Amino acid sequence: MPLGPVYAFSFHRNFLSIVAGVCLLLLGAPSGGALGALVRTIEGGGNFHSYVEVLNRWQEDGTLDVLVLVEMSNADLTYKEEKRGLVGRIRVEVELQPLEGEAITAKRPFRTASLVAADANSRTLNQVFGVILRDVPIRSGRLNVHVFDVNKYREGVWNQYKRHLRRSEGSTDWYAEKSPRASEGVALGDPLYLFLAPLGKWDPSQTSYKKTGGGLLHDYMHPSRRYGIEQDKLQVFIPVWPPEGGLMPSKMEKGLAVQITSLDMDFAINDTIHFDAKGQMALEGGRSAGLFYELDVNLLPQGSYRMTMAPLNGFGRPVSSGFDVVWRLDSLGRFRYLQSAEGHLVFSGADLRKFLAASPAGRETLLDEFWESKNPNPEDPINQVYLEFQSRMAYVQRYLGGFTDLGPNDDRGLVMVLMGPPDEIQRKAMPMNFRDQDDAQIKVFKRFAPDRESITSKGTSPEGGQSINPYDTYGGIPMPYSERAQNQIASRANSATHSFGFELWKYDQDGYPLFDNQFSRSSMGSRFLFLDRTGSGDFYLESSNTLQGEE
Repeated sequence: MPLGPVYAFSFHRNFLSIVAGVCLLLLGAPSGGALGALVRTIEGGGNFHSYVEVLNRWQEDGTLDVLVLVEMSNADLTYKEEKRGLVGRIRVEVELQPLEGEAITAKRPFRTASLVAADANSRTLNQVFGVILRDVPIRSGRLNVHVFDVNKYREGVWNQYKRHLRRSEGSTDWYAEKSPRASEGVALGDPLYLFLAPLGKWDPSQTSYKKTGGGLLHDYMHPSRRYGIEQDKLQVFIPVWPPEGGLMPSKMEKGLAVQITSLDMDFAINDTIHFDAKGQMALEGGRSAGLFYELDVNLLPQGSYRMTMAPLNGFGRPVSSGFDVVWRLDSLGRFRYLQSAEGHLVFSGADLRKFLAASPAGRETLLDEFWESKNPNPEDPINQVYLEFQSRMAYVQRYLGGFTDLGPNDDRGLVMVLMGPPDEIQRKAMPMNFRDQDDAQIKVFKRFAPDRESITSKGTSPEGGQSINPYDTYGGIPMPYSERAQNQIASRANSATHSFGFELWKYDQDGYPLFDNQFSRSSMGSRFLFLDRTGSGDFYLESSNTLQGEE
């Protein structure tokens, strides 16, 4: 499918600057076109986290450009030393697939500005990149966005051999109206969220602001739509279009109604915007206008919000979009996959589905509410239960394989977080006796089975050597019989894993759970056997009396 020229740009910025104030302004928009956005930013996932926003840019002649914005934390990129500092390089690939016909695609490379090490490793500094698809002829389809870290391959021998780059990707259904104008009344385009934009200096009469590839709007785009500690002023630009032929002064709208509500519907702000003289002249003349809206978000608690704007007289096309307010620095500083992992650890069922459907700020709010419900002393500013949970997470991150979006990489990490440190660990990195692993399996289901530490304590077979059956031996300490254990032992009697390392974790009582979970049901003496099934040091939970029951 034919595709016009593609424009690309990038910039980075510091998210910790704080500004304040409230103002409303409606001005004639630049003749280059208006901007619109999806209701909710897409979250890209994979090897690192990204935000992807798609904006429909209508031109005065009725043609449509599609702008794809990508935002990611500096710390999520890989940098290489160049003459002036550390430089990151990415590649953005965009595919707009219609229901029928050939897809519209674009691939563009980018490089960051030269950074010092402190900035390159920062989680509160971000990069924003954009690609424009010009004169898009379709009005619906599927949009796929892939972001590649050119400086680093994915982990694993196969990925290194095939040169598979680290990536983050997102996908969404895409839709555009047949025209930016409504049949009656004004039509509002989806809002473009801004960051630290000097709106008081906006002058659409200047040529520099009419350039579709730059100007004030492009310099201050904010795809993640996060406000609060990053910036305590919500800043939005909204395109306003009249019907064909313009609006007669007698039918001119009085203005717009604005409502901002939290997604759980427990907080709301109502506002009204009246059109100014410049905006009225543009709309009456049949030209689009641009609305700037600023709101002091110090009025808003942390969480996710929906902003709805509509013509006061009820005629025309309204718009609704979402944004987040974050007031905790650790919400910005920690890796997104750790937030997701925490949610998978503490939530299940409908609560987990609600968590996964929420925005990052909404997820933080749900986690805050969960931990506050577990706080043994609500008057204490430090929640000791959550402090212990963070300590366990840090231990797993450092010593037990870390986390993915779905939780701990290693099953030992899962048990450590949910049950706390074991009272005893019996570890065999390289078993010297093939019955070592069998004995550990029996101990899982027979808590009072003896420890047989030497080869002679395990006995010998009548023919000499070792017997597979611990009862068909001469001498040695007998082990109690366990049907569950024997089934596990028989299933891998001839497997190579029979000689691999293992760990048996023992809890004298029911462990130290911070909240109800799948392991906290044992009344006394929890046991967990972890097996290094691949010989690579990654341990998997082989059996447990808390899950399979005790004989």
